[in-house]
Amino acid sequence: MGTGPLSFSWHQGGSGEPLVTGPRLELRHAGDNDSGHYQCRVSDGDSVGKSPTLNVTVLGVSSVDDLAVPVANATITPGPPALQVCPGDPVTPLCSVQVGSAPLTFTWLHNGHQVARGPLLELGDIHVGHSGTYQCVATNQLGQDGHRVFQALSPELELEVTPQGTTGHQGAVSD
Repeated sequence: MGTGPLSFSWHQGGSGEPLVTGPRLELRHAGDNDSGHYQCRVSDGDSVGKSPTLNVTVLGVSSVDDLAVPVANATITPGPPALQVCPGDPVTPLCSVQVGSAPLTFTWLHNGHQVARGPLLELGDIHVGHSGTYQCVATNQLGQDGHRVFQALSPELELEVTPQGTTGHQGAVSD
């Protein structure tokens, strides 16, 4: 058994020539010609070990819909975790996502119940009844049939509406 450093190589279809060297294989911008059997070979200088064969199938891109991106990382601005306001203060949270192909829909939840649709939550004249936990759910449907539904749930925003004179300040409250 050798004592030298390990060297890695990746091979496709039993080829003696390595595709890449290193412990990881990445197929960027994969196409049909990347489908096939892959194997990693590891050498310690004296002997060679082979991984089990990995079968890779690249599914063809048949339309622009197949390039669509699922919705992810929904956030609320002003950001969680908490917001303390007085009655009558303007509060208009906005839901956005880091990624996601259109069309996107946004649903707002207050204490787990749906209260509005759209990226902007218009709360109107703020009162104590608006206190509670808010979240937004961003959704998109992908694929030609639209049956692949993806959702991203934002972190919770705890809104506390306190009568005037009982808070030290307005704005974001940190933990």
